[in-house]
Amino acid sequence: MRLRAALRHMRGLFGSWACLAAAMGVPKTTLTNFVYGATRSTHGLALKAARAAGTTIERLLGRPVAADRCPHCGRGAP
Repeated sequence: MRLRAALRHMRGLFGSWACLAAAMGVPKTTLTNFVYGATRSTHGLALKAARAAGTTIERLLGRPVAADRCPHCGRGAP
């Protein structure tokens, strides 16, 4: 569920499924089939998504953190 949510969010940032797929190096149908539940995910898809987002898999799929909190320690902004 978190990978699907992350990919939907990334689609908004990249502008389209085609742009996101190109950044990840996968066919557009691979992304859309996974996001809409037609196929299962692979570890490779999560890794490619993290690389395209410029982050780690742990951060991409981890618990959501409020924007006013430190993602590492959870402390509020000063």
